[in-house]
Amino acid sequence: MLATGKQTLFIVGDSQVGKTSITRYIFQNRDLTFVAAMNGATEYEVSISGGEFPTRIIEIRNFDFLTENVIQCDAERDFAFFCYAVDNPESFQNVAERWIPLFKERVCDTMTMVLIGNKTDLRHNAEVVRNLSQRGLQPVSKNQLTELYHRHDTICLFGEGGRDGFPMFDQLSMVLNGTT
Repeated sequence: MLATGKQTLFIVGDSQVGKTSITRYIFQNRDLTFVAAMNGATEYEVSISGGEFPTRIIEIRNFDFLTENVIQCDAERDFAFFCYAVDNPESFQNVAERWIPLFKERVCDTMTMVLIGNKTDLRHNAEVVRNLSQRGLQPVSKNQLTELYHRHDTICLFGEGGRDGFPMFDQLSMVLNGTT
């Protein structure tokens, strides 16, 4: 999974935080073509009309993938999404303490990076709140997201989405899909 002349979108985060949902939303449910799976990552391609090359999408869900592989990128062209689930505070902590630092160290510390909270529809779900409180936890707050954004100068955009979509990505989706 080395870089080519294609634009690459890295979608990074723990398993089950909604990385594939975000991808499908941004690329308007186009068919993602499976390319390869290896050691904690899956690579897809999606074709965009008028694009010279398909866009590569690499979903990374295992820390070992970043430490055991050489990943080339183009900081001017590629970008990374760091994802967590609002109903999974551990996934937020991993983004803050492990995913972002490891990605910056092993891949690139200057490319465009976006912080994404997913599953916001579960933030006030009584069962989720009760289950988390039994473990001494609570859903990730918008304030925590804002604080993390301010701690990392390489994060250029942050936002949240859920079952009702990802409003922050409407413009990005239009650009990536050539509909602007």
